[in-house]
Amino acid sequence: MLRTLVYCLSLASLALALSACSAIELRERMADGTATAAGPAAEAQATAAALGATAKVLAADATESAATALALETAAALPESSATPVATTAAFSSAEAIVYGSVPVDSDRLNTIAALAFDAAGDLLVSTRAGEIYRLRDADADGLADESRLIFADEAEALRQVAGIFRRGESIIALNGGRLSRLDDSDGDGIYDRVTLLAEALPAEETALLASNGIVEAPDGRLFTANLKSGEILLIQLRE
Repeated sequence: MLRTLVYCLSLASLALALSACSAIELRERMADGTATAAGPAAEAQATAAALGATAKVLAADATESAATALALETAAALPESSATPVATTAAFSSAEAIVYGSVPVDSDRLNTIAALAFDAAGDLLVSTRAGEIYRLRDADADGLADESRLIFADEAEALRQVAGIFRRGESIIALNGGRLSRLDDSDGDGIYDRVTLLAEALPAEETALLASNGIVEAPDGRLFTANLKSGEILLIQLRE
């Protein structure tokens, strides 16, 4: 912006100097008698026209220079912090763990917590390895769960060795014992009562501790899991 202001002022000075030279040249020619009788009048008109055009240019330059100066003053008056992007996420400086909620577990039958996810309402879903799924809800919005509800009991043992869950729409997708299953609430009462097998023969566990562990959905809908025994990261390809 400052370079523009300097350039405009220089241009205006040059135009003024050229106009002055034209007027001096005309007076000299008239004094020497080299101009014809009609010449001085014609040249005077041409000089007047040139001076008028120059005046317009100077006025335009002055307007642009004033706008440039105003912009420079405005920029100089802005606080420095306004040009600095504001961080949207603060860096962590420390962490601590507090009890958010709990669900019943039974280590004797390996019914321990296996996976966490969120449902469409933002409530926390907790799956045990034996296939039970609980919903933890913070009803009073105090930051801690005050309600723990069993929403899938798996009485028919449709799920075994759950390794991961995630939500897709209103359904819950579970990776369980080398299979991929979808859970649905068919009557809308909040309890999932229907299990649909989506795929099987996925890498299954040799033991409960060597099960394929975890499942995650990419932004484009692809599904990934891991084979704990081989160390391979697996892409689950679903077909219509």
